[in-house]
Amino acid sequence: MIKTNDRTLYLYDKICPEAAGKLIEQIININERDDEEKIVDRQPIKLIINSYGGQIYDGMAIVATMLSSKTPIHSYVYGYAMSMALLAAAAAHKRYAHKLATFMYHDSLTNLEGKLGHVHDTLGELRRVKNMYDDVLLTKTKIPMSKLDEVRKMKDDWYITAEQGLELGIIDELI
Repeated sequence: MIKTNDRTLYLYDKICPEAAGKLIEQIININERDDEEKIVDRQPIKLIINSYGGQIYDGMAIVATMLSSKTPIHSYVYGYAMSMALLAAAAAHKRYAHKLATFMYHDSLTNLEGKLGHVHDTLGELRRVKNMYDDVLLTKTKIPMSKLDEVRKMKDDWYITAEQGLELGIIDELI
């Protein structure tokens, strides 16, 4: 996915261990190369996103890598950034979306199955991780907590147009 001097990366698969591992490795490699070359004015990494999202732990690993990247990461959404991919798009240093792009936030993380004790433990962990997700989203955007509370009460997906994404600070610029 990455060539030696290429700074364009892609997140267009479902976010899973393999996709996250490749993307994280690529971001780290570019940062290490910039460090080795002692580059002061680092050229940004261009991250093209077109993903429905996926596994939250893998997505949080991507987001943590993006947030800690010394080399700026610019996200570009041309189609959709949903669920975990929404947070990855919002975590970039500079964020762009085409006017035809769609974002989606939802309150569900997984289906709970098993014995009551296991479900109770899993529910606590899901709340912890969902709170981390929401904290990053609220920090990186202008979305008010009241809007996330409203979406939770509706128990439905919240689809966001590119124009709304600009107003909410999910993106910095329409392309």
